[in-house]
Amino acid sequence: MKVPPIPDNESDRQSALNKTGLLDGVSEARFDRITRLARHVFSVPIALVSLVDGDRQWFKSCQGLGVDETPREFSFCAHAILSQSPLIVENALDDARFADNPLVIGEPNIRFYAGAPLHTADGYRIGTLCLIDTQPRTLSADQVGMLADLAATVEALIQADEISQMSYSALESELMASRDHMASLISNMPGVTYRCLHDAQWTMLYISGQVDRVSGYPAADLIGNQNACYADLIHPDDAFMVEKAVQTAVANSVGWHIEYRIRHRDGTWRWVEERGQGVPGNAEHPMVLEGFIVDITREQNTLSQLKKHHDALVLLNDIVFSSQETLDGKINHALATARQYLQVDLAILSQIEGNIYTVRWMEAAPGAALSPGQQFMLGQTWCQFLFSGRSDEERELFVANVEQSEFKRHPCYRENPLGAYIGIAIDIEGQAFGTLNFSASNARADDYDDSEKLFIRLLARWLSDLLANNLHNERLSKLTAQLPGVTYQFRRFADGRIIFPFSSPQIEDFYGLTPAQAAEDATPAFARIHPDDLSAIQASIEHSSETLEYWTAMYRVQFEGVGYRWIMGHAKPERLVDGSTLWHGYLHDIHEWEQARQALENNEARLRGLFDFSPIGIALNDFATGRFIDLNDALIAPTGYTREEFVSLSYWDVTPKEYEAAEDQALATLKATGRYGPFEKEYIRKDGSRYPVRLQGMLSQEQDGRQVIWSLIEDITERRKLDKMKDQFISTVSHELRTPLTSIKGSLGLVKGGAAGDLPDQAQSLINTAERNAQRLAALINDLLDMEKLVAGKMPMNLTVQPLAPLLKDVVDSLQGYSEQHQVAIQGADAWPSVCCQVDGPRLIQALTNLLSNAIKFSPPGQTVALVVTAAEHTVEISVRDHGPGVAPAFRDRLFQRFAQADSSDTRKLPGTGLGLAISQEICHQMGGEVGYRDAVGGGADFFIVLPRKHVL
Repeated sequence: MKVPPIPDNESDRQSALNKTGLLDGVSEARFDRITRLARHVFSVPIALVSLVDGDRQWFKSCQGLGVDETPREFSFCAHAILSQSPLIVENALDDARFADNPLVIGEPNIRFYAGAPLHTADGYRIGTLCLIDTQPRTLSADQVGMLADLAATVEALIQADEISQMSYSALESELMASRDHMASLISNMPGVTYRCLHDAQWTMLYISGQVDRVSGYPAADLIGNQNACYADLIHPDDAFMVEKAVQTAVANSVGWHIEYRIRHRDGTWRWVEERGQGVPGNAEHPMVLEGFIVDITREQNTLSQLKKHHDALVLLNDIVFSSQETLDGKINHALATARQYLQVDLAILSQIEGNIYTVRWMEAAPGAALSPGQQFMLGQTWCQFLFSGRSDEERELFVANVEQSEFKRHPCYRENPLGAYIGIAIDIEGQAFGTLNFSASNARADDYDDSEKLFIRLLARWLSDLLANNLHNERLSKLTAQLPGVTYQFRRFADGRIIFPFSSPQIEDFYGLTPAQAAEDATPAFARIHPDDLSAIQASIEHSSETLEYWTAMYRVQFEGVGYRWIMGHAKPERLVDGSTLWHGYLHDIHEWEQARQALENNEARLRGLFDFSPIGIALNDFATGRFIDLNDALIAPTGYTREEFVSLSYWDVTPKEYEAAEDQALATLKATGRYGPFEKEYIRKDGSRYPVRLQGMLSQEQDGRQVIWSLIEDITERRKLDKMKDQFISTVSHELRTPLTSIKGSLGLVKGGAAGDLPDQAQSLINTAERNAQRLAALINDLLDMEKLVAGKMPMNLTVQPLAPLLKDVVDSLQGYSEQHQVAIQGADAWPSVCCQVDGPRLIQALTNLLSNAIKFSPPGQTVALVVTAAEHTVEISVRDHGPGVAPAFRDRLFQRFAQADSSDTRKLPGTGLGLAISQEICHQMGGEVGYRDAVGGGADFFIVLPRKHVL
């Protein structure tokens, strides 16, 4: 609870409160009338005029509360006087200032509070007019204004008391000093002071000049009844009450406080409030009357308007909560009630479609010429004015006297003259539906007041909501009939009786009950529930009823001719006024889903076994934090750490710093593509030693939206050993074979050239075959040596920025003979893009030659191989596209590995070493580029090289 702070001007404020003389006084009818009215108008149990005094709040007027005061520290009003504006607390339990306030958690159990501050004449906030309810609620802007108006009425009474007291004090002091000074002081006061005889005419001995503002007569006309008698100004209906009140007060030697009407000189009636008392006079007039009169016409008009508002709201309440059940019954009752309230001849709710006006519902005096269903052109009706150039806020019309208005020239008026007319547009879901119209044959004497306009606007809004709800219900009935499950309401009464007040037709499939049968008794539905599930369902319903918690359950129900099927139920409960509980819910068949879930659990168990016993390390990490979510033993085993030690390590505890660039590249690739790797690096063991690993992974998303990374971490220590042995073997074999192979090729060339004399044709054929195989073996050895140099980083790369076009031309020219041999054309460009790259020219030509020669080799005769260059802002792509068989999906993962061939059998048709693509990849990597493959559109293969582009000024 927040104790209300003390205002900065507390001393002056307390002094002003004390001066009012209101504290600890007796109950006064003038304040009680206002609190009773406020309690009735706002339909609250408690209404107070509260004064904040010292360490308490004291109630000058109290309706609905059995105490006279409460501590200031618990007071809502002490908070309210801190601001000029009303304090509205819609639900005290939701407001930190009051949630644990003793007046909230205990009697009187305040939930709603609305307090408008009350000011003295000097502007000090001394208390409030406040409303209290034990239920949360809200106030509209109009209601807040009404509260402020009532508070202003209370203020006027308080300030009138202040002024009265001030005037009495001034009179007492100034009479002793100077009558002239007294008259001057009185003349500057807002009210009327007087001194008169206690006779039938109320003959004025003195009356202040302000009387002309109230009566229209100057003071001189009333003194001594010179030209007017004050008693004659009093309303005849009030004269007896005034005389009796004064006589009673004089007889009991007390003052009087009365309200009555006086006639202004212009013929209007003004309300005044008078306080007075009898005082000793002189020898001529032993008893005289002295008092103070204040014009309270504004306050009375406000109260009158509030009463009219209240009457209108009561009438609307009768309309809204009528016993009518059908749409037609509700609308006809509303129109009849409104017609009687407005005292008109005809009430219509129309529907407008295009330019056609249709009378949908109507209520009329006997002899009306209209009937429901009649149609007119919109332009022939008064409703035309509601849709002609008016904004949404202006689509209403109140005409009290048509004859004196601008609308009397309308054709509708000439054919059907009206005295008065009301029209307001009706919208449904933001679209115009029609209008609400009222008309009378006779004109009104006065314009429509605010209460009548408020009534019409609220009635139109209610009719709009009623029509919209009816439309929604029609849609809902059609929609629920199409749903795969059951929408329903389930009600459990205090005596244990259960029904389905509403259910969609599908309930018959689930429980064998029609909606009508279910509305009578829901017990048969429970007989369909599987015996093993029934007690749990009953317990969950009992728990939801007691706690009003959301109900959800999964259970089995016996479907006719099918057997038991799993269904899921959801429902939101609410407590009704009779103590019963009503659930709003949905049932749907989840049998296949439940079977799939059980199967998924089995699969997850199998996958868990594979995860735990996999020989390759597997890790699941949170993408945002890097924290380990799960990992298997194969990942931990080579590290020397325990599971607890490993998961507590940071990433760089196990990764050497020199791999930071590679890690950054992997992370960028993961963010861009959802995958990373494979790439190789080292891990640091617990003892500080290192071992090589091969990593690859993918980005995934959990059901809760969290992103995670699945990673495969393979210990490749043994593979590295094998690769090293293989590389050493290949290097040794390549170097050892190169010298004798060169000698063999030379010898075969000499023999073929006739150095050993002419050879028979059969021998010549064998020599040619041997020479071709020697050349293939030499090419293999050269590729092996190139691969060795590239992998070891020993092949020199002379990188320079140079145009790409000449290099492409050299490649095409060098393969012209090879392409003609295979009857495959190379399709280039008439003019290559003018782009530059930083490359080693001969090595790029070598890489492109490998790609083009492969494309030619695998293309059918008569086809073409396309060489396409695509330049972007920062990259250049060189694409080689053929029309061959493409690359089988199963082989793509090994496409750029050394010695990898799709057809690795001894009988393959096309020759090759299996090193060309691997060499091309290594060359491009060392030039900062990439090599890749994609399926060509329309069939075939599409290999591409991507190189960084260099811009030359």
